[in-house]
Amino acid sequence: MADETEETKAEERLEQAETEEHAEQEEPEASEESDGNRGPADGPASLESQDEPRADAEQGDGPEDGDEADAEQSAELQDDTEPADDSEENDEPTEPATEPATEPVSPQQRIIDTAQRAAQAGTASVTEGVSAVRELSAARRAHATAFKELETLERDTKRLAEQLEHRRDVESNYERIVEVQMAEIEDAGRALERARVRRANLESQLEGKNNELKRLKEANSQKMAPSRKLMEQAKDALAKAERAQAEARRALKNAQAQADEATASRDSKLQAAKRAADTASAKLARQQDQLTEMRRDPSAGAKGLSQASSSVAAALAQLENARENVARVNQETGQAVQIAQTHLYTQRKSLEEAETDLAQARAREEELRGAYDAKRSEANEQESAVSSKTSELKESLEQARDDEAGARGRGQAAQAALEEARDIHAHPELTDELSERCQESRARTEEQRRLVERLAAEERTVRERTQRTRKVFYALVAVAVVIVLLAVLLAFG
Repeated sequence: MADETEETKAEERLEQAETEEHAEQEEPEASEESDGNRGPADGPASLESQDEPRADAEQGDGPEDGDEADAEQSAELQDDTEPADDSEENDEPTEPATEPATEPVSPQQRIIDTAQRAAQAGTASVTEGVSAVRELSAARRAHATAFKELETLERDTKRLAEQLEHRRDVESNYERIVEVQMAEIEDAGRALERARVRRANLESQLEGKNNELKRLKEANSQKMAPSRKLMEQAKDALAKAERAQAEARRALKNAQAQADEATASRDSKLQAAKRAADTASAKLARQQDQLTEMRRDPSAGAKGLSQASSSVAAALAQLENARENVARVNQETGQAVQIAQTHLYTQRKSLEEAETDLAQARAREEELRGAYDAKRSEANEQESAVSSKTSELKESLEQARDDEAGARGRGQAAQAALEEARDIHAHPELTDELSERCQESRARTEEQRRLVERLAAEERTVRERTQRTRKVFYALVAVAVVIVLLAVLLAFG
């Protein structure tokens, strides 16, 4: 029945959508036919009058009589529509066959004309199809509603039966239930007391371990305070030595740059002074050669010899000045280079001392840090042992609390069962009342089941009786859809 219900629901949704669409198209087409060539007997009123005998036939006869009536109605409708089409064609003005058409008919217009003729011819079938679909949908809805109510009644009946069976079972075993539940209450009480004692003991032990762990941490902190202080001091000294070594490196780098600069300056200045002395010496030699040649020349006058002697004397003085400048530059630049070399040597010694201090500070820091880590590791082991015991006590305490809650729950459940048994035993009239309600619910359920079976049979009958009409209706709908799609394709193609 579930599969059939799902199938009918899906079919109902499809039929309702198609019925609404074609019911809207049916009304204007029917009105056009009633205003056109067809007479009053061919309009909607005549169709409704034709449906009334069909409905009477369906109520009086079985599915076979209904099918015969549908066949007769379809034949009559087809006979009624054909003369209307002929009359429409005969009413058109006749023209000679040899005369060409003034305006050619487009494919879209031909499709629209065909659709109009098909709609006029299938109006009765569409009306019958809509009625058949609505009738089948109503039968399905009635069947489904009754089936849901039957399910509700069955659940209620089952619930009442279970309650009645439980009350009767308690009544028949009342003495045994009282005995068992009393024993359960006593046993749960003893278990609850044991769980309470164990919980209290574990809580006391846990509190003691927490206090022990707290005291141990404080003692370890005090014991390691000197080592921690020495380690921190060594760490500060190491950082200070690292900074001093970095500063010594920078100072040595600057001193090296200054020494290089002083050496380069000395070399350049000394070379310049020596080049000036060489120039003066070369000039003196040229002047002396000229004086010698003039002295050998008898034609040379006294004035020329005097000027040449003066030039030689001037060149000699210039050479002496250049040589004195070389000595002076050599002395001055040598002193600057010596000062820079001395400063460089001092910075090298400072860097060596800083590196030595850094190595000593690093070794001291590693020594003190190792001693502190060893003490810290020993303290951690002690604290971890106590903490592990604390965790075990916590787990045991949680288990004791669970046992206490379980024992309390057992006692409460047994007390509730005992009170329920006493209440059922003290009020037998409620059991009788429940038995009557259960019988009434069974009777209503059986009555509803017969109604469901009758509605299911009626639904099958309606389905079989309207099968041919619905098929024709679906075919007309499919044809209309195809025609519309073709018209759209031709219009936009």
